[in-house]
Amino acid sequence: MSHPRWLFVSALLLCVKLCFSVEPIVIVHGGAGTVSSDRVPGKLRGVSTAAQVGYQVLAGNGSVLDAVIEAIRVMEVDSYFNAGYGSVLNIEGDVEMDASIMDGRNRATGALSGIRDLLHPIRLARAIMDHSGHNFLVGEGLQAFATERGFTFLEPPGQLVTQYAKDALEAWKASDRSERLGEGGTVGAVAMDVYGNIAAATSTGGTTGKRVGRVGDTPIIGSGTFADNRLGGLSVTGDGDIIMKVCLAYDVLRTAQLTGSPVQQTADQLLEEMGTSFGGTGGLVGVDTAGEPVVAHNTVHMSWAYQRGSTIAYGANKEDFNILPPPTVTGQQVHADF
Repeated sequence: MSHPRWLFVSALLLCVKLCFSVEPIVIVHGGAGTVSSDRVPGKLRGVSTAAQVGYQVLAGNGSVLDAVIEAIRVMEVDSYFNAGYGSVLNIEGDVEMDASIMDGRNRATGALSGIRDLLHPIRLARAIMDHSGHNFLVGEGLQAFATERGFTFLEPPGQLVTQYAKDALEAWKASDRSERLGEGGTVGAVAMDVYGNIAAATSTGGTTGKRVGRVGDTPIIGSGTFADNRLGGLSVTGDGDIIMKVCLAYDVLRTAQLTGSPVQQTADQLLEEMGTSFGGTGGLVGVDTAGEPVVAHNTVHMSWAYQRGSTIAYGANKEDFNILPPPTVTGQQVHADF
């Protein structure tokens, strides 16, 4: 027979959950830039699927960290995105990828840069956060850590290179090489669970024609990724060399806190200022502390999607706000009419 004290404690905990819980949400982006009309549908399908897969993790009592990882894994295997398979190529025609993840409960982070021939860099970023004793790994030490943790690299090398990425590199070489962004494609995800815990993560192949060893904003905490339960969470995409100069992810969330302004309004304002002051283009998605979605970009396109409850929303340009029917889940697969 249960002791009355434990019955009281259980009832109190239940009350706390009911009174202070928020509606879970997973929001993702598929990169900011200018996308040709024939590729927009593929990007929208990809981000919509990713958001639903991430949300199913939360619906199954999974953590926000697992939710953002699973959402990003969907996009890392989709050639419509500049992450994992489909990453853009550096000047030598190779794929070098960056990724990061952050836990909003304690600001734990894991980041990496320059990894090659690994299908899911975001999983390695999580391992760095959990098992390395550090925040950021690169070079030989990153490779050794990945091997130590049992990650498998693709053999033979070069299997992440797509024909689309090859063609983009050749077009870039034939141009005046001033175009740094193209259609974007960097992927990111932010999640909040019923208790208000937040996680954010970002994964990318960088920019077409970049120098070997170039690092963008994606693995830089505070620039490309940031999460704090007291501030919110953001994943950023765009011109990384400029985004790093303004520490965009942290600046948006901290400015919103200090001014008392909505995160959405602050994001729009600071993106506009970044464009005016530095000529930088980009975008972001995220959630504020109330679990409200944030979508902002100063580019022509940024594919994005979120699921909150039975609502699945998505878009590509500034005027887009579309709603999908509730998904049907069969085993591990999520289906929705598109």
